Amino acid sequence: MQGAPSKSSPPALAIAGDGDRAALDGVLGLRTLAQARQALEHWRRQRKAHVLDLSKLAGLDTPGAMFLCELRDQHVELAGVQPEHAALLELIGGLERKPLSKLPAVARWRQLVIQLGKGADDFWRDSIDIITFVGRTFSALGHGLLHPSSLRPASISRQISETGINALPIVGLMAVMISIVIGYQGLAQLRPLGGEDFTINLVAISVIREMGVLITAIMVAGRSGSAFTAEIGVMKAREEIDALDALGLRAFDLLVLPRMIGLIITLPLLTFFADIMGLLGGGIMAQSLLHVAPAQYLDRVRSSVEMHDVFVGLVKAPVFALFIATVGCMHGLRVRGSATSVGRETTRAVVKAIFLVIVFDALFSVFFDKVGL
Repeated sequence: MQGAPSKSSPPALAIAGDGDRAALDGVLGLRTLAQARQALEHWRRQRKAHVLDLSKLAGLDTPGAMFLCELRDQHVELAGVQPEHAALLELIGGLERKPLSKLPAVARWRQLVIQLGKGADDFWRDSIDIITFVGRTFSALGHGLLHPSSLRPASISRQISETGINALPIVGLMAVMISIVIGYQGLAQLRPLGGEDFTINLVAISVIREMGVLITAIMVAGRSGSAFTAEIGVMKAREEIDALDALGLRAFDLLVLPRMIGLIITLPLLTFFADIMGLLGGGIMAQSLLHVAPAQYLDRVRSSVEMHDVFVGLVKAPVFALFIATVGCMHGLRVRGSATSVGRETTRAVVKAIFLVIVFDALFSVFFDKVGL
């Protein structure tokens, strides 16, 4: 019975020196090149005349041939070269083996100008892409409203569950913690001025108008926006989107529109839930620090918060949802067939979505201040 084949042994190289003459015995290749280079350099430093005998060389590959050509250029005589090795040496010797020239150094100020120009160009292109993507989204949404049978309620409900219901615990926890932090910091600043009673007003207005929707949108951008990019990006890398196109199915309607509609529905609801949890956190803070009863706390909240404050907070949510879903899906469709591309586009989507949320929240604040809301 024939035994199992044994693993091939690694190539061996023996170097023998006799006076001014050295001999190589074995295989000169990539795995033995470091050993040969070290031994021959030591041999050359000790002797003036150099002859290298290759008659016992059993194997030679391209890196080994390049090394021998370097020795020949340094006036080392190669003796006993076998015919098959001579052909490889002649081929390598005929190549131009000059080192690559160094690129000219670029001044630091020119690098800064180049980076600024590239950043401005990327910003302009991304802005055009987002506007184009939003236009495609509204076109597909209008088509869906005119033809309700083209919408996919199952996909939309799944997105509502994943982006909304599953996000309730983390959104509620963040809202409670943020309201407690605002209360503590506000109380520390107002107490020396004798205005600690206004801490409740500060917490209620901050949570209802700004912090509830802002924290929720940032959390959703990091959670759902990244998921949109990763899911669509993996499908793009596996060429599943190309398969949908080949089947005559519109990938935009199947992948983008349900995520867009689902997030536009869930983000206002999550914002309202975050407002309630933020007021609950404010009540905990008021009870523990100000010794305000829950009924008195609710009276203070009703007297300080008006309906337009609730409107200001909730009206931002659909706009933020539109930008988060647009950026997430757009970068998912930009993936180009590798895991590295998926990770890079996911990172870009999260950063860009959070940036847009913060910028438009600031613009909304200025706008509502101008109109008196």
